Amino acid sequence: MCKASRTSLLLLVLLAAGCSLPQEPSEMPDIRIAAVRPESIGLNRQVFQLDLALTNPNPAAIKVSSGRVRLDLQDMSVGTAELVEGFSIAAGQEGLARLRVVTDLMGEAPRLLSALMASEGTLKYRVSGYLDFIGFGLGRVPVDERGSFGLRPPAPASSEVL
Repeated sequence: MCKASRTSLLLLVLLAAGCSLPQEPSEMPDIRIAAVRPESIGLNRQVFQLDLALTNPNPAAIKVSSGRVRLDLQDMSVGTAELVEGFSIAAGQEGLARLRVVTDLMGEAPRLLSALMASEGTLKYRVSGYLDFIGFGLGRVPVDERGSFGLRPPAPASSEVL
């Protein structure tokens, strides 16, 4: 086979392979906070569970490869967390990224306690950072969500005495 024929055949094979590639997602995934919960609160160490819900609106699966977020409480940066393991989200489905933020709030304790007392047991939070997606040109997607959670124990249920 001559060199021109081999080159033409190779180009034809590459063109055919390109036509069979999966359709690229066209929309950015929706990222929102599913939960921020205190896991354990101690004198020198506090652990928060941070769950990010990701919705894939596209006709093809997407893969989350890595990510890093910062947790702020009452407008103070208290810690960062990284996505430990990547995962895929099927087309039209939702996935959950679970992150643990470990902090040492002793230096900010007076300010946090003051803010906690003023807010009647509710702390506001902000989660900011990014998630990295592989393929489809999505790349790095920013995360910036805010909310609040309570630290007060639930009130005991009342019972009637007959």
